[in-house]
Amino acid sequence: MRRRQALATGLALLWAPVGASAQARVRRIGYLGLATAQADAVFLDAFRAGMAALRWVEGRDYQIDARFANGVMQSGPALADDLVASAPDLLLFPAEGSGRLLAQRTKTIPIVFAFASDPVGSGFAASLRQPGGNATGLSSMAAELWPKRLQVLKESHPAGVHVGMVYAPGVEISLVQSKAIESGAATLGLRLTRLEVREAGDFEAVFKRGASLGVQAYAVTFDALTNSQRRAIAEHLLRLKAPAMFAGAQYVDDGGLMSYSASVADNFRRAAEYVDKILKGAKPGDLPVAQPTRFDLVLNLKTAKAIGLTFPQAVRLSAERTIE
Repeated sequence: MRRRQALATGLALLWAPVGASAQARVRRIGYLGLATAQADAVFLDAFRAGMAALRWVEGRDYQIDARFANGVMQSGPALADDLVASAPDLLLFPAEGSGRLLAQRTKTIPIVFAFASDPVGSGFAASLRQPGGNATGLSSMAAELWPKRLQVLKESHPAGVHVGMVYAPGVEISLVQSKAIESGAATLGLRLTRLEVREAGDFEAVFKRGASLGVQAYAVTFDALTNSQRRAIAEHLLRLKAPAMFAGAQYVDDGGLMSYSASVADNFRRAAEYVDKILKGAKPGDLPVAQPTRFDLVLNLKTAKAIGLTFPQAVRLSAERTIE
């Protein structure tokens, strides 16, 4: 009898969920997004999938306390204040905008970033191999990929030599990308017009200005402001019948023409691995920052047809995914 009881106890321990053995209470993960809950839903769903794969059960082992600025950059600091003051076990953020707000407010709460464009340049990590502080995670290479994006845009629309760069000068991750776009455009011999957006209501006027200046194609940076207005941006471009390159597949899913980027969903799934290790006792500063491993060219063939564009065969064959 005792041997059977011991065997049953051993099996119970073997199959116990990670949450039951790793902590006796529900861990709270604070999330700060400067876009909307709807825009960031795909990110958090991927993160939840990553946590589930590691046998963490939401509601039993952890919960997400998410705050969103809804594209209003000015509300970010107050949201960050409230989130840090609530003392979560760990903070999670997508990119530089929300990350800087959190990093300025705590040096003790562990922080994991999922899609930081320049973790070292932004001050989140001393180096990629040895972050050293209270933050670590994954980079997006958002800026480094812009020359490739512009090359694909040029191949897809050779007549589009005048490119409008839609960016948010008040958002750090957008500024970093804007410099890479300027450099890439110069290398490819493209004429570049800067089109600034500072709030959600600016997009209609910006695209009208682009059309009046003879812009033939657009490059839209990946940042919280443009991410919060993905559908509206796609609709403006559709009315103009103008091709555009984006830096995230979610823009194409919402009607944008094409994107080339590291997989945001894959990065968020991998971010769960960092959270798992940290909640089990690892120090963020000892966990190297990871580079993305998956890059996707996504084409929206429905949008291409609507604006009268036919992708070259070479571009179509290079696509990881197409939307009919």
